Amino acid sequence: MRNEKKLVLVVDDEEDIREILAETLDNLDFECITACDGDEAIACLDEHHDIIDVVICDLKMPRVSGDQVIIYGHKKYPLIPIIILTGFAQLDMALDHMRLGAFDYMTKPFRVKELLFILKRALEKRQLQEENAAYQNTLEIRIEEATQALHNQVVQTVSSFILAIEAKDRYTQGHSKRVAEYSTLMADKLGLSQEDKINLIYAAQLHDIGKIGISEQLLNKPGRLNKIEYETIKTHPSKGVKILEPLDFLDHLLPVVESHHEWFDGCGYPKGLAREEIPFLARIIAVCDSFDAMTSDRSYREPLPLKIAIQEIKNGSGSQFDPQVVSAFLEIFHNTLEAQMIIRKTVGK
Repeated sequence: MRNEKKLVLVVDDEEDIREILAETLDNLDFECITACDGDEAIACLDEHHDIIDVVICDLKMPRVSGDQVIIYGHKKYPLIPIIILTGFAQLDMALDHMRLGAFDYMTKPFRVKELLFILKRALEKRQLQEENAAYQNTLEIRIEEATQALHNQVVQTVSSFILAIEAKDRYTQGHSKRVAEYSTLMADKLGLSQEDKINLIYAAQLHDIGKIGISEQLLNKPGRLNKIEYETIKTHPSKGVKILEPLDFLDHLLPVVESHHEWFDGCGYPKGLAREEIPFLARIIAVCDSFDAMTSDRSYREPLPLKIAIQEIKNGSGSQFDPQVVSAFLEIFHNTLEAQMIIRKTVGK
């Protein structure tokens, strides 16, 4: 609220009423501007709404009536209280207009004490509304700051985990980053919401976090794994959940991290989930993860040629992979990834 005199807009088609109200308000230490009809009142609100504190408005006016002023003012400038000025015969109508958004009413002829009492109540209400709006604004700013702080915490945590993973397995350096990059392209192609896109990127970066709990010798073993070793490797999704569980701000990612090795036909691990039982974000990561694994160096083999890797993705559609996700991946591969990877490989040489 401003500290100077409060400004009241008086709207009435009777000049005598406007003059009496203006003089009375001046004596009560208010400032006053007047409008002779609804058109002029609406124009005045549009021009001076930032300095008008209260409106006193007659109901019965030619052309644009008081009820139209009330409806317009309440909708466009809800902080400005509108007091109805009415004759005794119009009391029922006045009460109806209060339901449309008017603050209160006064009868003609008005009494000075009544006018002052209603004006004080109107200004008190406005002050409360402004304080509430300021509080809401402050609250929104604090929520935004807290959200940003949480986001920064997630980024720092994810970055630390990625470094820990890659320190153990030299063959997967950059793997999580590439899977996140592919997943970002997939999120755009599949039209995911901004929230799902962010969750997908974080989950893609963290999907192999469970490998921290597996020995370096096993992760970097040259040659094929035996059955026992393979079963140990298969524990990394569940280990990832155990590692992330204490971090409440990442709990919504746990099902995705745990399910990135589930197969669309139910033959994956660790729980043998199938189709819609598998979180959609995990189905996206599954394709991106497999593609990068096939096209990267591993301790037991050279990277596969792009054509063979893509054919393997196609072959897995409907069994290992969600066909919808495969279709989207093939499209972004041919439109974007293939050229990028060829250029990257050429520059690398």
